[in-house]
Amino acid sequence: MHKYLRAVGFSEFERVTQINSFFDEHLKDENLVSTYITSDMRLCGQYNIDVCSGAGISVIGEEEKNSLAKIDFYYPFLKGYDYTLIEECTIEKHSDKESYAGIIDDYRMGIALIFYLTNGNVYNSLLKKYKFSDIKIDRIFLSALSVEGKIILPVDNKSKNVNEFADKKKLNQSFDDIYDDEDDFDDRPITTKFIDDINDFSDGIDKKEVSIGIGIKLPRNYVGSQEMRLKNEDLYSIVETSLVPHGIECDKYQIVAEILSVTQKVNNFTKEKMYEMRVSTMGLQFNLMINEKDLEGEPLPGRRFRGVIWLLGEIEFLTRFEEQKEKKESI
Repeated sequence: MHKYLRAVGFSEFERVTQINSFFDEHLKDENLVSTYITSDMRLCGQYNIDVCSGAGISVIGEEEKNSLAKIDFYYPFLKGYDYTLIEECTIEKHSDKESYAGIIDDYRMGIALIFYLTNGNVYNSLLKKYKFSDIKIDRIFLSALSVEGKIILPVDNKSKNVNEFADKKKLNQSFDDIYDDEDDFDDRPITTKFIDDINDFSDGIDKKEVSIGIGIKLPRNYVGSQEMRLKNEDLYSIVETSLVPHGIECDKYQIVAEILSVTQKVNNFTKEKMYEMRVSTMGLQFNLMINEKDLEGEPLPGRRFRGVIWLLGEIEFLTRFEEQKEKKESI
């Protein structure tokens, strides 16, 4: 968690003592968001310190006499603006602290998308009032923090020379000879190949796009032309967007995402500058924040962001009773 403090403008906080001193000075009772009873029957409170609009540090600690007595843990947060409607989502408690992970199981992405739940206090409170089966997940607002990123140019889908265009046309014609009926395209078998430059990636054939491996989208050309381009070009000049698990931590991802909008923000305490970008990757849209010091290149709409992110999510819950009430009101 401490590593990602620099994403919200605390790049100089390299030691825990520095952030503890910051809390001693700026953590006030008015920062209290909510209180709740933990699974081990302790009264805990969640405090949010806003560093700019929509971003800050959340502190979870034990309450005593209506004030924070002991800090259990903290994490930087960024509020999401684009909500995601999901097929299925489950929530799992972390074993080492009173926090939760959300797991989106959506076949359209090809992976189980795991995120850190930023409003676990709300979920904890609902568990004390309702049965588990009565708590429904309505919408999820995803966001992300990054401490390393690079801006790359958009994919150029045009052929670079006449010979390449001719080779593509020849390959596409050969492919069409095998599958003449356009209506049967979705039923065509998936072919899998291994490419030396990409470990554990495979090529799939789809009517409108070609996917390589888990969570990578290529431009709308047949698989043969992509294999030819991979031999002579950099991977990121071909891949449009990607979302691939990164390392052993389940909520970290390596992404390539299209930038939709950019806003520069300033940490009110340290005066460090951050970029907040609204990005799109693999059918998901969410906002992402990174320190200006950690970003290589100038972010502009239309360009792409490549980097490692920590995925966050805020869930909008709906109890079964609220759901029934909404249905009656809509009739």
